[in-house]
Amino acid sequence: MKNTNIERRKLGSIEQRAMVDGVEFPDKFGGVAAVVDIVTDMGWYEEKIARGAFDSALAASDLDIRVLYNHEECQVLGRTLSGTGRVFVDDNGNLAYDYDFDANSPLHKTVASAIIRKDITQSSFAFTIEEVTWTYSAKYGEMGLRTITKIKTLYDVSPVTFPAYEDTEADSRSASIREERSKFVTPEINVTELQQQEMRNSLDLCKLIQLKK
Repeated sequence: MKNTNIERRKLGSIEQRAMVDGVEFPDKFGGVAAVVDIVTDMGWYEEKIARGAFDSALAASDLDIRVLYNHEECQVLGRTLSGTGRVFVDDNGNLAYDYDFDANSPLHKTVASAIIRKDITQSSFAFTIEEVTWTYSAKYGEMGLRTITKIKTLYDVSPVTFPAYEDTEADSRSASIREERSKFVTPEINVTELQQQEMRNSLDLCKLIQLKK
């Protein structure tokens, strides 16, 4: 999945579902992959996901979202297409998910143990964007708040140990976001240069008037 437009965010939680007495592991694990209407400081701008941003992506006819461990393509815990994973909007408008525990899978047991021990407590999601707006931020000023209003595609949701990004991916994402932001920013006018040009035009006009006299 080497698409530099794909972004990942660590914005949610992961937990076990109802534990059954006498059973080593519960039959489902799940959590919240993304929280809406929460402003996150991204370092040089702030970001939030608007309520309803996931609706279109989740309504796609070809919906096929994986539940992965740490966003690793070979570490599959569940999948919406097969019915072993479910991704949905919860009652609070957040992006939630769960997946069926497979007692025959060493990966499932490893991840389940880490979740139960609270070694893994967070979730993340991978996505591309359809619509975004840039508005004022009290911290970063004009065009300092990026609001994601519509998610284009949801690729995966993941229990994660860290919100890790490879440096090259982070650099590409930063450049892409700066380019995106620039489309919303009105180009600055150099007042000094403008005044100088107007003065030159005025002098040229005066010379022309004097010559006509």
